[in-house]
Amino acid sequence: MPIEVSDRGDRGAKRCDICGKLIREAVIVKTCCNNKARNFCSQKCYSVWKREWLRRQEQLRGGVKRPLL
Repeated sequence: MPIEVSDRGDRGAKRCDICGKLIREAVIVKTCCNNKARNFCSQKCYSVWKREWLRRQEQLRGGVKRPLL
Protein backbone atom coordinates (compact mmCIF):
# COMPACT_ATOMS: atom_id res chain seq x y z
CA MET A 1 0.00 0.00 0.00
CA PRO A 2 1.36 3.48 -0.78
CA ILE A 3 2.61 5.56 2.11
CA GLU A 4 2.72 9.35 2.16
CA VAL A 5 6.11 10.87 2.90
CA SER A 6 6.53 14.44 4.14
CA ASP A 7 9.06 16.41 2.12
CA ARG A 8 10.84 18.98 4.25
CA GLY A 9 14.40 18.92 2.88
CA ASP A 10 14.30 19.98 -0.77
CA ARG A 11 12.38 23.20 -1.47
CA GLY A 12 13.05 23.33 -5.23
CA ALA A 13 10.28 23.23 -7.83
CA LYS A 14 9.14 19.78 -8.96
CA ARG A 15 6.70 18.47 -11.53
CA CYS A 16 3.57 16.49 -10.78
CA ASP A 17 3.85 12.91 -12.07
CA ILE A 18 0.21 12.94 -13.25
CA CYS A 19 -0.50 16.35 -14.82
CA GLY A 20 3.06 17.74 -15.18
CA LYS A 21 2.30 21.01 -13.37
CA LEU A 22 5.19 22.74 -11.56
CA ILE A 23 4.72 22.55 -7.81
CA ARG A 24 6.48 23.83 -4.72
CA GLU A 25 4.70 21.90 -1.95
CA ALA A 26 4.38 18.36 -3.21
CA VAL A 27 2.46 15.38 -1.88
CA ILE A 28 5.18 12.72 -2.01
CA VAL A 29 4.28 9.02 -1.96
CA LYS A 30 6.53 5.96 -1.93
CA THR A 31 5.28 2.40 -2.38
CA CYS A 32 6.79 -0.73 -0.92
CA CYS A 33 7.21 -2.41 -4.32
CA ASN A 34 8.37 0.71 -6.19
CA ASN A 35 11.54 2.24 -4.78
CA LYS A 36 10.93 5.62 -6.44
CA ALA A 37 9.05 8.40 -4.64
CA ARG A 38 6.23 10.00 -6.67
CA ASN A 39 5.38 13.74 -6.61
CA PHE A 40 1.80 15.02 -6.83
CA CYS A 41 0.47 18.58 -6.91
CA SER A 42 -2.75 17.81 -5.03
CA GLN A 43 -4.76 15.11 -3.35
CA LYS A 44 -6.83 14.85 -6.56
CA CYS A 45 -3.79 13.83 -8.64
CA TYR A 46 -2.70 11.46 -5.86
CA SER A 47 -6.16 9.83 -5.88
CA VAL A 48 -6.02 9.33 -9.66
CA TRP A 49 -2.60 7.67 -9.39
CA LYS A 50 -3.67 5.53 -6.41
CA ARG A 51 -6.75 4.21 -8.24
CA GLU A 52 -4.61 3.20 -11.23
CA TRP A 53 -1.94 1.69 -8.97
CA LEU A 54 -4.50 -0.39 -7.06
CA ARG A 55 -6.09 -1.53 -10.34
CA ARG A 56 -2.69 -2.73 -11.60
CA GLN A 57 -2.05 -4.55 -8.30
CA GLU A 58 -5.40 -6.35 -8.64
CA GLN A 59 -4.50 -7.41 -12.18
CA LEU A 60 -1.18 -8.82 -10.99
CA ARG A 61 -2.91 -10.76 -8.22
CA GLY A 62 -5.49 -12.33 -10.48
CA GLY A 63 -8.19 -9.70 -10.50
CA VAL A 64 -11.19 -11.93 -9.86
CA LYS A 65 -12.56 -11.77 -6.34
CA ARG A 66 -14.15 -15.01 -5.25
CA PRO A 67 -17.08 -14.93 -2.84
CA LEU A 68 -16.60 -16.53 0.56
CA LEU A 69 -18.70 -19.65 1.01
